[in-house]
Amino acid sequence: MTALLLAAAALAAETPPAAYARLESLYTEGEHEQIVEIGTALLRRFPADPELHWMVARAYFEVGELHARDAAAFDKEAWYSEMLRLSDAGLALDPGHGHLLFARGAALARLGTTRGLAASLFLADDIEAAWLAAAEDVSPYASLGREEVLPCDIYVCLGVFYRLLPDWWLVETLTGTRGSLEDSLAWQQQAYQCSPDRVNVVKELAVSELCAGQRGDDPGLVAAGLAHLEYAATLPSRTQVDALDHQHVAFLLAEPSAACAYSRDGQVEQDRTAIRNAYASE
Repeated sequence: MTALLLAAAALAAETPPAAYARLESLYTEGEHEQIVEIGTALLRRFPADPELHWMVARAYFEVGELHARDAAAFDKEAWYSEMLRLSDAGLALDPGHGHLLFARGAALARLGTTRGLAASLFLADDIEAAWLAAAEDVSPYASLGREEVLPCDIYVCLGVFYRLLPDWWLVETLTGTRGSLEDSLAWQQQAYQCSPDRVNVVKELAVSELCAGQRGDDPGLVAAGLAHLEYAATLPSRTQVDALDHQHVAFLLAEPSAACAYSRDGQVEQDRTAIRNAYASE
C-alpha cells in the first residue's frame, strides 16, 4: 500500500472531530477526490455527523467544477445527484445547517444547468430558498487558504441565480420567483465588499455589471464591468477552479457581449419557446 493510501486509511479510521482539520487541509491542497474517498469511508462509520456530510458534499462540487458539462467520461448529473443526496441527508440531521443549505442549493443549481435551463426553472424556488436561508443563518467561515468564504460565496451564487433566471411573468407565475439584474448586482456588490481579493467574486460582479449595462444601455456599468474584469485578471489563482476562472475572464474581456448568458459550467441559452414547452408538458 502506498504512503498516500496508508495516510487515507489512517484518516478514515479517526473519529470525526480529529478528521475535520485534516479534511480542511486537503481542501486547501485541492485534494477533493481524496476528500470524497476518505469522507465517504468516515460517513459509513459516522452516518449521523452533519459536518462530514457538508465536507464531502463540498468536495463533490469542486470535483464537478473541473469537468465540462459535455465530458463523455464524467456523468455530471449523477455526480451532482449524489451531492444533493449528501446535502439532504445532512439537513435531515440538522435542518438549519448553513453550509449544508448552501451545498443543497449548489447541487440543485448544477443539476439544473447540467439538464438545461428549461429543466432548471422547475428547481428555481428550491435553489432560492436554500441560498436565502443560508445567507441569513450561516456562521462566518473561511477555509484555510480562503478558497471558500461564507457568507460571501453565497452572495455570489445568489447574484448568478438572479442574473441567469429569466425576468418573465411566466417564470414568476409558475415558480414563485423571477430574475432581476438589480438584485443580481446588489448581491454581487455585497460579495465584493466582503471578499474583494478573489477572482471568482470579482469576475461575477463584472459579469452582472456588463449584463445590466448592456440590457439597460448604461455605458457606465459596462465600463465598470470591464474594469473589474481587468482587475480580476491580476488576482492570484489559489485553486484549479481559479485558473479556470482566469480563462473565463480572458474570454469575457474578448467577448463582453456574452456576459448575460455566461455561467462557469457552460453558456446558458434562455430559449422562451423551450421553456414554455417544458412547462406545458408538466
